[in-house]
Amino acid sequence: MNFRRMLHSAVWCALVLWGDLYGAAPVQAEGEPIRASRLEASVFRDVWHAILEESAIPVELVEVPGHEDRRRRFVTGELVLDCCSIKQWRDSEEEIAVQLWSRPVFYTVDHLVLQDGRKYDLPDPTDLRAFKVAVVRGFSYQGDDLFGRTVVLATIEQVMDAVASGEADLTIVNSQEFRRLQKLKRRPLQLGPEHNELVLRARVHQSRPDLLAQINEAIKRLQSSGRIATLTGARLRSGN
Repeated sequence: MNFRRMLHSAVWCALVLWGDLYGAAPVQAEGEPIRASRLEASVFRDVWHAILEESAIPVELVEVPGHEDRRRRFVTGELVLDCCSIKQWRDSEEEIAVQLWSRPVFYTVDHLVLQDGRKYDLPDPTDLRAFKVAVVRGFSYQGDDLFGRTVVLATIEQVMDAVASGEADLTIVNSQEFRRLQKLKRRPLQLGPEHNELVLRARVHQSRPDLLAQINEAIKRLQSSGRIATLTGARLRSGN
């Protein structure tokens, strides 16, 4: 295990212990509104909220601004439904122990995001050891053992700003999110080579396995009707 993953595991143990010591909410019982993540800053916000509505599960939407806090709350059961992630992003032992994955919601691609006009020597886009990589605190990245130095920031907007300013050499963002954020704020950036493919899914806390079938059926119906593609396209066009 490399140093970054050892540090990640240690941080997670501390976060979960903090939740146990300082009043994490108990896992929800049947009959209560189900606590689900409210997505505000994600290109997939409207898709996730449509899945919840289509599932007919009575939910209480909870906005959790910090990525690490959102992950911790799912582990402790304070969040029971969450979206949209890939398995490699939610790979701590504590998460693996409590999460059930839905059928795929959306397929996309993570790209390198580069400074516009700068020439990069990138024979292998997954080998980034020669570069300073801007990363979002609380995110897990595929192939992060092949990153050089990292600049850790709070949001995707901030990591893109870091690349634009030269604080970092590059970052990694999915193509839909890059286009949406560039529409909100034009930066001197370009979408570079593909880094890895993503299969985005929803998560159900293992305390409520009965909800997984409802989530999966909702996803299936929305995909069959074309509504997931329509909502994602509308979100990109609106830019908000």
